[in-house]
Amino acid sequence: AVAAACGVFNGTLVVRYGVQPIIATLILFIAGRGIAQLLSGGKLTGFRNPGLQFLGLGRIAGVPMPVVLMLLVAAVLWFVVRYTGYGRTLLATGGNAAAARLAGVRTGRVTMVAYIASAALAGLVGLVVIGITAASDANNVGLGVELDAIAAVAVSGTPLTGGRISVVGTVVGAVMLRLLQNTLIAQGVPREIAQI
Repeated sequence: AVAAACGVFNGTLVVRYGVQPIIATLILFIAGRGIAQLLSGGKLTGFRNPGLQFLGLGRIAGVPMPVVLMLLVAAVLWFVVRYTGYGRTLLATGGNAAAARLAGVRTGRVTMVAYIASAALAGLVGLVVIGITAASDANNVGLGVELDAIAAVAVSGTPLTGGRISVVGTVVGAVMLRLLQNTLIAQGVPREIAQI
């Protein structure tokens, strides 16, 4: 709920006040990390909640819960983009907001829903990470994840200019990038070299 509220904040900056999306995202990205450090005193905060830990470490039919969540979210997003009116208006708004607006699409509402959904999913990822580590570290958790997300989308062939999306390609891109990095590390390549 807090993450979704952050999406409302970002969406409002973009839709109502015309702030560039990357700037609005960076504003909350930097401020949010600062707020988290302020609330935690810059210290590692431990969690011992079995329900929360299940999100990160649990298994359903032998499949790790993060994989189940990824497949579920990807399937829902694929369905929404492919078979719903909102999916079509989302692609139209992403491709050319001015043309979509002239065609009668409520681009502000479409954009706001996209920001809220994106932020809520980012919050879910945060809960998964906390479930895996049983701790929250405002100083280190999530560093560079935003660049991994952009790279996964770019590798999938989805243009960063909008208008088209490949949900399956993005999932494959994310898995391949992580698999490549983890394989290199498992083969003894230093983490810094593996990142390159």
